[in-house]
Amino acid sequence: MCFTMELMKAEIKLYLKKTYRDGVVLEMHIWQVKKNASYPEGIKYSLICIDPVSGNKVLMDNHSPKGHHYHVNVVQFEYQFTGVENLISDFKQYVRTYLGVEI
Repeated sequence: MCFTMELMKAEIKLYLKKTYRDGVVLEMHIWQVKKNASYPEGIKYSLICIDPVSGNKVLMDNHSPKGHHYHVNVVQFEYQFTGVENLISDFKQYVRTYLGVEI
């Protein structure tokens, strides 16, 4: 993955890693990349929140060829990307709804 990102000349726009008191782990990566067929908005992202006790997780990403989508545990859903600000807001809402965690 690092090799691919080097070829794409990605610029990290957001990186956050945090472990909460109850053990829940949050990791967010958002990169600005050159617009192309795989990333037409010029944004690549990976947002992850995992509860290691229950094993429950919420993930959002847009890797090729799947495009924008999110996962709640093992179920995958399509996601309508409308911008980075909404992406983060939606992720926080999914984490609140499915994991009961306020991030």
